[in-house]
Amino acid sequence: MTRTMFLVIWIVIAGGLLTFMAVAWRGRKRRDAALALPELGLAGDVAAEFAHVSYVSTTPKGAPLERVAIPGLTFKGWADVTVRRDGVEIAVQGERPVEIASAQLRGTDAAAGRIGKIVERDGLSLLQWQSQAAGARELESSFRFSSPTEQRRFAAAVSEISQNTSQTNHSSQEDA
Repeated sequence: MTRTMFLVIWIVIAGGLLTFMAVAWRGRKRRDAALALPELGLAGDVAAEFAHVSYVSTTPKGAPLERVAIPGLTFKGWADVTVRRDGVEIAVQGERPVEIASAQLRGTDAAAGRIGKIVERDGLSLLQWQSQAAGARELESSFRFSSPTEQRRFAAAVSEISQNTSQTNHSSQEDA
């Protein structure tokens, strides 16, 4: 086999792999298009702000190696995260901001790894939430904060607005 033939074979293999990856990514985006979050226009008081946080990925709850391609949360990057009294806003650089209403929040957790990043034990913060699309799915968006203090502050802020929502929903159900 000549060098030219060897090079052509490897170019064909690489081209096939890249084509397969592109087709698979397009299928994932089509599958997850229904999970797109509407613009809510969150206007509640700011409970906590976090600038320049590493956004890792959004995955289905219990499936840390399966990325979900939600518009605005598709790619890994630096993000500004704002926890407001009426929800959480995530603005990943290069993507449109995403708003998750407090009624969709299910809490926080910590993990050592998600697709795209492995760190020390409990080094990633997980924002657990439920999509409002048909066939609602429980999802986890993962972040890497600059310090454990910031991570705890994020968890406390999300817990506070989640509790306020559950208390509001609980009291309105009692009145009914």
